[in-house]
Amino acid sequence: MAAGDITYSNPGGESTNKAFASGRVLADADTAINVICGFQPSRIELWYKDTAATTKDACVLWFKGMTAAYYWNTVLSSGACTLTTSGGPIVYAGTAGVAEGFTIPAGLQDADSDIIDWIAWR
Repeated sequence: MAAGDITYSNPGGESTNKAFASGRVLADADTAINVICGFQPSRIELWYKDTAATTKDACVLWFKGMTAAYYWNTVLSSGACTLTTSGGPIVYAGTAGVAEGFTIPAGLQDADSDIIDWIAWR
């Protein structure tokens, strides 16, 4: 999988409005990554794995209603959790039900080909 490729799934029961989508992308530290999940998320989880070291291993959480670009950042090596006030995931509207999703800004990424597993909740 090349950096910037988008994968997604949309599992969930009998409802036509699935509860969440998930997938994996590879970081591209110079370029924002657009993740298309088919809806505007109300919660985004990013599990970031620094493949060269463990300096960036983190869990990023964003919830609808947070100030733009804010997010909770938990450093997995120490468990330290901080509210970061810039550079977080950005929800975008796209075309309703088709190209809706979110952007992972380049500044949130550490190095090319780091692994980012994501979950977006409706």
